[in-house]
Amino acid sequence: MVKTELLAPAGSFEKMKLAIGFGADSVYFGGKNFNLRARSQNFSIENIEKAMKYLHQRNKKGYLTLNIFPRNYDLKKIKTYLQKIKHINIDGIIISNLGVLELVKNILPSVPVHISTQANVTDISTANYWNKLGAERIILARELTLEEIKEFTTHAKPEIEIFIHGAMCMAYSGRCLLSKYMTGRDANKGDCAHPCRWKYYVREDKRKNELFEIKEDEEGLYIFNSKDLMLYDFIEKFMKMGIDAFKIEGRIKGILYLITIVRSYRLLIDAIANNKKPDKRWRELLFEANNRGYHTGFVEGDDNFESNLHSSRTYSNYRLLGYLNDENIFKAKAPFELNDKFNYLSPEGKEGTAKIISITDLDKKDVHEAKPGQDYYVRFKPNLSKFTVLRYER
Repeated sequence: MVKTELLAPAGSFEKMKLAIGFGADSVYFGGKNFNLRARSQNFSIENIEKAMKYLHQRNKKGYLTLNIFPRNYDLKKIKTYLQKIKHINIDGIIISNLGVLELVKNILPSVPVHISTQANVTDISTANYWNKLGAERIILARELTLEEIKEFTTHAKPEIEIFIHGAMCMAYSGRCLLSKYMTGRDANKGDCAHPCRWKYYVREDKRKNELFEIKEDEEGLYIFNSKDLMLYDFIEKFMKMGIDAFKIEGRIKGILYLITIVRSYRLLIDAIANNKKPDKRWRELLFEANNRGYHTGFVEGDDNFESNLHSSRTYSNYRLLGYLNDENIFKAKAPFELNDKFNYLSPEGKEGTAKIISITDLDKKDVHEAKPGQDYYVRFKPNLSKFTVLRYER
């Protein structure tokens, strides 16, 4: 049984620290350019350097995404960017393009290269050829079945990584032109406007000024929208196959989403590795995070594909109150008062209700009401561990 690496999204430095605090073995993040989440907060070069030091002090890993489909003018800029980060000890760079692979190997020859799911690797021969060209890991296309994935772990030379949770694109391996056509924002450059999530109307040819809404549910008609991927029930099978890394999607998702998903999969992976029975509550919590409904993607075959379509968004009943950071300082994200009670989730798997016993500002002055965006020393009953997140029902 392989205790597979759990790889979490880090859309910001803050989210990176929380992902690690909740048990991720590694994180992936983008710089300010050249990655497929252009509207995430992302990392400056200075923050990449700080992030790698933070991760390595904790025996964790960090992977930089450079996985856009570049044009000629992009390659020149990427070359300059790679030269600027040569001094940083990055654990891997995620790419989708042969030209970028060549640049990375020439400028950063010692840095492992991971091939993005955007490269849509669906066969072992292609995986092995990427390896021959210098790639150490393949992030498989999300269109593969369970049996096809198993063949990679048996016959492919590079490490194998798969997505296990998060948003699914309606286009093949995320290669989509809808956003570029409809808004001018290029999805293949990381700037997708997500038109597949929009609400649409029908217009009849002779009534061009009239729009006819076709309802599927209370929020409208979704003609492209896909449900979110959730492979929680397949984790044990994947671990027995020898998958090297499990990847969670969500660099533009919020903190509460991030910690909820990372926490459930961390607890599950550890339980399986230690031959313990998973708590059914861990799975239930996945449904308490924002989602578009869940589906198993293609792992059960194409026959199950149709039920993946026509999803609408399900919002969590919870909002983020704040969290204890690694220095036991409470980062308030919403207002609260002395003696208030809130639900909490700890990295160790504990959850329950905590009462606010005292609130002190950083100048050691007692206060009765905390304001969002401020830091405090807060005492709780029961005592809470570092990185514990508090939430409240909306």
